[in-house]
Amino acid sequence: MLKSLFANKTSEHRVTVYVLHETLSEQNKRNLEKVLKKHNQQPIFLPVTDPTFSGLKETHYITKEMYYRIAIPDLLGSEVKKALYLDSDLIVKEDICELWETDIDDYFVAAVESVDAQGRKKDLLIPDDSRYFNSGVLLINTEKWREHNISAKVFEFIRTYPEKLIHPDQDALNAVLHDKWRLLHPKWNYTTGHVKLRLRMKPAIIHFTGPKKPWNAHHPLAKQYLKYRKKVEWT
Repeated sequence: MLKSLFANKTSEHRVTVYVLHETLSEQNKRNLEKVLKKHNQQPIFLPVTDPTFSGLKETHYITKEMYYRIAIPDLLGSEVKKALYLDSDLIVKEDICELWETDIDDYFVAAVESVDAQGRKKDLLIPDDSRYFNSGVLLINTEKWREHNISAKVFEFIRTYPEKLIHPDQDALNAVLHDKWRLLHPKWNYTTGHVKLRLRMKPAIIHFTGPKKPWNAHHPLAKQYLKYRKKVEWT
């Protein structure tokens, strides 16, 4: 993901990379530093040890780290007014700064509508006329998020309705923010669901959603992923 992001960045905007982690090994830290050093970047490692994330519902292939994105505005300093969250199972095909320039002054977050989870709205008490977004790419108004204590509201939903959660962090974010987010063009989070529906477009971000990834199973867009993987030199 990081390799593709910087390989396709053409603007002069400065990018600061924060890596949220709990048990990231020293070797993997060095691997990430090596990848970014080639692009004159130094990652900022943010260890997450807050007990808030313990005891929350997990799935068979997604761990508690999925919840870290919910607390990004609180984990970053107050001087950070906006942040872009990216899942690690994606590649960036265009200059990410175009997405960064999206105006979200009146919203808490901008995201792409999910094409394969709209059925979640009824269980989550989301109105029919609202959309449901995928949480793998989130442009976050961190200042507005903090002002309205959104993290606490999302975690409250998670603890109150664990039986309703299938995509835990995503479900809870949608339940709380269903009428407070800006819709992005699907090219900014072109998922495996888009592939299955044969929705043709030129994706700016390819997101390998679901348990079948290019590195552990067949995926129709695996070549796109392998192109960047080959460019990564591990120690």
